Amino acid sequence: MRRRSTHPLYLWAAVLVLAVLLAVLANGSIALPGESVATPTPSASSPTTVAPAQAAPFLSDARGFIALATETAPAVLRREVDAEPIGTLRGRGFIGAVSGTGRRVAYWLTVGDATRELRVFDVTAPDQDTSLTTLGETERGAAVAWSADRTGLLVVVESNGAGTAEAPGPFSALRVVDNPTRSIREIARVTDSSQFLPIGWDRTSRVAVACVYLNDGRAIAWAIFGENGISARVPMDEGIPVSTVRASGGDVLGVQNGTVIRVWTLGSYTDHTELGAAPGERIAFARWKPGADEIAVLVADRLELWLKAGGDRRIVARGLPAASDLLVSADGALAFVMYDGGRSATAVDLATGATVPVPMSGAQLIAPISFR
Repeated sequence: MRRRSTHPLYLWAAVLVLAVLLAVLANGSIALPGESVATPTPSASSPTTVAPAQAAPFLSDARGFIALATETAPAVLRREVDAEPIGTLRGRGFIGAVSGTGRRVAYWLTVGDATRELRVFDVTAPDQDTSLTTLGETERGAAVAWSADRTGLLVVVESNGAGTAEAPGPFSALRVVDNPTRSIREIARVTDSSQFLPIGWDRTSRVAVACVYLNDGRAIAWAIFGENGISARVPMDEGIPVSTVRASGGDVLGVQNGTVIRVWTLGSYTDHTELGAAPGERIAFARWKPGADEIAVLVADRLELWLKAGGDRRIVARGLPAASDLLVSADGALAFVMYDGGRSATAVDLATGATVPVPMSGAQLIAPISFR
């Protein structure tokens, strides 16, 4: 029997192997024994996204500050999350006050050596500020406080020292300004070299309150003014610097001798509560926490929250360097511990105690504001 040739079978098998090899080469590489497959390079059309660095989650672009680079520079508005100015006030420096909501700002415009025009604006539109009143040539604006309902201002006006025959002698006058009508009326004046610091004005009860102090900064009297002039003037205890006297709604605090926080009401200095520091410790700063009966206190190296009525105190942060000032945000969420004259600052979350540096550009933080 004749044997069949196997050559065609080998030929077809070779063709099949060759076809498989060509198909594999067309679609990718082959991993040979002992070799590793190279990792494919990502396509340029689908790059890996890297999230940008974020500010601390509790800093907000809905809050911010009035800041001042130098005494001769104009004040600016900025946000918590960014040190770049978003608005600039007129004139130079800042003599003014922010309303309790953080939205409205009143300030005395200083141009050259004259501080005579009172202006007001909403922080969401600083370029639309409005003039409320302009003083005479022999007077200058010295301080401002908002009324409780934000419809009026309690202001201090002083002699500017102009050396003319018509110029009055040294004085410190307390005047009320009605914002809707732009009318201004004087309710009290002192001429004994003491000065007024406006504290509060309750338009419902028609009572305005001021602290009387001396040139060295010592508070000496608590003055309550009704519609017909001075209603009461009560001597204040020694050891309370006027710079420590702060109001929140109907409550007032002052730090006495660096060791005691004295708390009283607008209408009564005599009825009060005293909150003392631990023996050997000094209170550096005390500020009201808006919307609460609590006080943010820098004592020793700690930031604490004290109840105005006394009782338990909560330590919020420890190990803080010596501060140059303390601010609390308008919504009471954060405290800002400042150093280097306010040119560097640490934000402290009053709920959690978390801390983070505040973005700064060399300008001093003056007052907190809110864009809400």
